[in-house]
Parts: sequence; C-alpha cells; structure tokens
Amino acid sequence: MTETLHCLLRAPLAWREADADADGLSVALAEAALLLTAINQSESGHDVDPAAPEQRRLERLEAKLDLALRLLARALAPTTPAPPRDLRLSPEGAAWPDDAPPAEGQALILELRPSAALPLTLSLPARGLTAQAGEARVRFDNLPEALAEALHQFVFRRHRQAIRARGT
Repeated sequence: MTETLHCLLRAPLAWREADADADGLSVALAEAALLLTAINQSESGHDVDPAAPEQRRLERLEAKLDLALRLLARALAPTTPAPPRDLRLSPEGAAWPDDAPPAEGQALILELRPSAALPLTLSLPARGLTAQAGEARVRFDNLPEALAEALHQFVFRRHRQAIRARGT
C-alpha cells in the first residue's frame, strides 16, 4: 500500500475467506456504510457548518438513532471481538502485521471494529495483496459508493486528527 492518505488504528481485526452468500454480504455492506456514517456524524460534531447548523444536528441525530437500533439488534446476538491489532487503513485497503497473511488474489472478508466506543464490526470485502516484511496487505473489493465515501471520510478525519496531534 503506497497511498498517502491513511490512518493508524489499534482495533479488533480478523479476516476470513469470502463465501458465496451474496445476500449476507449485501446486508453486511449496508450495515458497514451505516456504521461508518454514524461514526463520521458523531465524531464530526465539533465541525458543524454555521450556515446549516440545524440540518447538521438533524443528520447527527438521525445517524445516532439508526445506530442505536442496530446496536439493539446486535445486543440480542453478541459476538466476541477479534484480538486488537495495529492497522494501517486507507480508503483503498489495509495492512497489518500477520504471520499468516491471506494469499495474493484471495477473496476475503476483513472484519474490524473502527471505534472503541461502538461494539459493531465492519465486514469489508477485500483481495489479498503480496505480503511484505511480515505485513498482510489487502485492497478493498467492490465497495458500494456510499460505503466507499463513508470510509474515505473516516480515514480522512482520522488522518487529519493525527496531523493535528503531532503539531501540538
């Protein structure tokens, strides 16, 4: 991964081979877009546009309500998260230390929890890239436009926060 826009996370992370369940993947992608949109909305509360503060408040409230409903649904079937790993995340893919990385070209599902405050896991389709120096690398595969945009916003905001933190 040579992308310049990326963020570093320590998050529960696992990967598994992709299966042929298109309906299940479709639901997982919709949930991933919803989760990232809710995280983006709630974490950008301090970036309110003064020209449209009421609209931004309504959007944040709607995102929080959507997320609350998903959390309630997930609470009925809790899952144990994968162990946390250091992760370099970009809008195009991800990389992390791994002694047994996915094979190059392998279709897989990357599962990660991008927010410590929210116990929801993103399931993102990806393809294995050539591992480098004990680091697994993947490129996201066929993300819907809404999810790709939400992921880009998430990475951009985290990247910007890291730059601000280094400057202080």
